[in-house]
Amino acid sequence: MSYQKHIPSNTSLKYIAWVTPVLLFALLIGAGFFYKERMLYIDAPHVLFRIINNGHFWIEEHRYGSFISQVLPLIGAKLHLSLQWLMILYSISFYLFYLVASFLLVCTFRNYGLAVLLGLYFTLFVSDTYYWPNNEVHQGITWLLLVFAVNSFVAAKTKKLFTTSLLFILSFFFAIWTHPLVMLAAVYMWLFFMLDASTWPYSKVQSVIFSIFLLLLSYIKFNQGMHHGYDSSKIEMVTQFQFKKIKTILTSPQLHFFLRSCIHQYKLFSLIFTAGILGLLAEKKYLLFIWTLLFVSGYLVLTCITFRDVSSRAYMESEYMPLVIISCAPFVYYILPKLKMSYGLALFAIIYLLRLGDIYNAAFPYTNRLVILEKINDRMKDKHLTKIIIPEPVAQIDSELIMNWAAPVESIYISKLKGEMPQRTFIFLPIGQIKTTDTIAKDTLLGSFEKRSAGQINSHYFQLDTTTTYKVVNYSTLME
Repeated sequence: MSYQKHIPSNTSLKYIAWVTPVLLFALLIGAGFFYKERMLYIDAPHVLFRIINNGHFWIEEHRYGSFISQVLPLIGAKLHLSLQWLMILYSISFYLFYLVASFLLVCTFRNYGLAVLLGLYFTLFVSDTYYWPNNEVHQGITWLLLVFAVNSFVAAKTKKLFTTSLLFILSFFFAIWTHPLVMLAAVYMWLFFMLDASTWPYSKVQSVIFSIFLLLLSYIKFNQGMHHGYDSSKIEMVTQFQFKKIKTILTSPQLHFFLRSCIHQYKLFSLIFTAGILGLLAEKKYLLFIWTLLFVSGYLVLTCITFRDVSSRAYMESEYMPLVIISCAPFVYYILPKLKMSYGLALFAIIYLLRLGDIYNAAFPYTNRLVILEKINDRMKDKHLTKIIIPEPVAQIDSELIMNWAAPVESIYISKLKGEMPQRTFIFLPIGQIKTTDTIAKDTLLGSFEKRSAGQINSHYFQLDTTTTYKVVNYSTLME
């Protein structure tokens, strides 16, 4: 059975798919250019600090697929490359993975629709979140698209149930475990492809068995996340939600923020989604039409339940991004193949150029917060301070810093990049917490969610001042 028979493909879709690697290469270059903005913002410096000092991968919440973005900085640390190079390698490693994935989808598996979806995923909801790369959902979605391509490829080559089952379980486990939101996109895309009998590579028996496998994997992941760490607090919002309060979603700030954003910041997403839905109706794909609307509506409801109030735009964009896979699949598979190649290429060139412009314009808040952190470092130097605690709240800069919990490592990186030895470090703490924090020990770093002794710090990269204790200094006093 020919593999080509099972690929939704035409010349237009093929050439549009080739735009995705070009797009991701441009985003990779941007990741190198904006490496400070990306690597000196909360999670990235926190994770890199753990990699450097612990000497191994730092996988949180069982999100195993995130290892792929940590390979280069880990190797770089083993080779004792400079901190600047580790930061650059870590920043570009995300898009290097996405770029390689796009080439595999286009060149190896010739699954052009998935390649186009990958490009749309990394643009339609992306502006601020480009500068916060560490939400593992991005690696998870990329793994998922690769998993669909790999399983389709193997299924077209062999019908051996044991081989295809083992591959299916292991690969979908890996993708879904990288982030809980991946399971929603996986379930949607599974039925989306299954309903097109002309391109579906599985027998009826395989389809039933694999559908059960997918649902079981999703249930197990949901159950595991419900009882563990960070994910449990989010899932708890859903499991404890009372159905009688469903009407409150209509008045939630989250829903209003999303709808306003779809009119202004994300209008291209709205247009592509609308065109795809109309395309399903035109093709009389009524079941897919209902399936898509149910999943889009369900995804929004879950988002509004989990995040009734709006967090930072960078965070919310990451939460919205899997919706691209669900919302844009009809457009990619039922509209694009009908377009002339020149029209399709022009359309996607315009889409990506506009979104790249939005990403570039979103840099200012992250560049600005670096300026603030560097000014704090400079004032510490002027006043001969190496370790300080800044009491919260700090009205002058709180909103501009967006989040400040990673300040202990962000400040060390800034000091190291300036060639200072030992490095200066500062932490923001509420006044009540300062009273219960040990500020007597001279050889302890008050880090992000940890206290780390000088002996637990990689001395090749960082030198902690062990001759003084932390000083409590008000921000206004420091900046005088």
